[in-house]
Amino acid sequence: MTFIFYCAVSSFVVGFLLLPMLIKMLTKQHLLDIGGRRKIHKGFIPSMGGIAIFTGFLFSISVWIPLSELAYYRYFCAAAILVFITGMRDDFLPISPLSKLIMQLLAAAMVVWGEGSMGIRITSCCGFLGIYELPLAVSYAFTILVIVVITNAFNLIDGLDGLAGVIGLIAFTFLAGWFLMVRDGQNHTWTMALLLIALIGGIVAFLCYNWHPASIFMGDTGSLLLGFFLSVSIVKFLQISSNPAFVSDYKFNAPLSMGMAFAIIPLFDTGRIFLLRLSLKRSPFIPDKLHIHHLIMRVGLSHPQVAMVMGGLHLLLLGFIYLLSQYLSDNFLIPIVALICVGLHFLLDYIVNAVFHRRRSRIKEDVVAVAGK
Repeated sequence: MTFIFYCAVSSFVVGFLLLPMLIKMLTKQHLLDIGGRRKIHKGFIPSMGGIAIFTGFLFSISVWIPLSELAYYRYFCAAAILVFITGMRDDFLPISPLSKLIMQLLAAAMVVWGEGSMGIRITSCCGFLGIYELPLAVSYAFTILVIVVITNAFNLIDGLDGLAGVIGLIAFTFLAGWFLMVRDGQNHTWTMALLLIALIGGIVAFLCYNWHPASIFMGDTGSLLLGFFLSVSIVKFLQISSNPAFVSDYKFNAPLSMGMAFAIIPLFDTGRIFLLRLSLKRSPFIPDKLHIHHLIMRVGLSHPQVAMVMGGLHLLLLGFIYLLSQYLSDNFLIPIVALICVGLHFLLDYIVNAVFHRRRSRIKEDVVAVAGK
């Protein structure tokens, strides 16, 4: 437990001390995110806050995780550095979406094709639709797809002060707790937990400066990095949970559903936004203001309120799926989760539109009353 505390605190301290210097340096170099158009913020805010998160993380793991343990995840760490550099390069000098995708595929391949037992991949569908063990080629392809989808889904959720940090904090805390509780030496879950705890310390430090009004954004430097960590952690969770030899009080009847639950809000928002854009005959890759946080802000909530509402929703859905996964299999729970997401989409649309129209009606009445005077 002492290691856990030191690992988180050292990452927090380094990130917290570095962020003011980073803000000053980025502002001086005019590396700023300009508000307007589809951006919610106004003015000029420095981006690339992910540098502080990753620096705190690297300092913490280099001090508190033995090299013999860290070597097990060397491909994962190397891939994370590649994703970090890709995000930083895009924040500093924008690159094409195709170039970013290629680098993400390369990073995912590094994780999946790690030599021997170090390869982190999904090996089974845990009986969902009658599918158990996956053929090797399918396992590789499916894992890479999952990593890329979750990485980009998390990247897309980063559109509001504090939002990505809150979602990441909840997901990584649950995952780190699970890896700590199973304590599987063969799968090096203790080391995986420490990696996530080091990341959590950096996220908390970042939120101190990213909470509205934000002094800095994490940028792709941070959102791609956190999304990549989340995706690989989920794959590792599924790899362990689907192993028939794995026995634990914390093994779930519906591991696929539980894996989805850790990234439920980013996945829900990404799926919803892509379907909406296609229904409007737009390209699913062109940015707009149709994300959930844009929708909720129409009600009149502030940045912190939206971040807390979405964080609370993420926590609620995660807890709900966690409880059901104790009793139901993926064959029953995945359709339930899909129906909940569909219902939530229509409920959000109804509530937001109803409140928005009432607000517009009140404003119109006030304007007419003032004009009449």
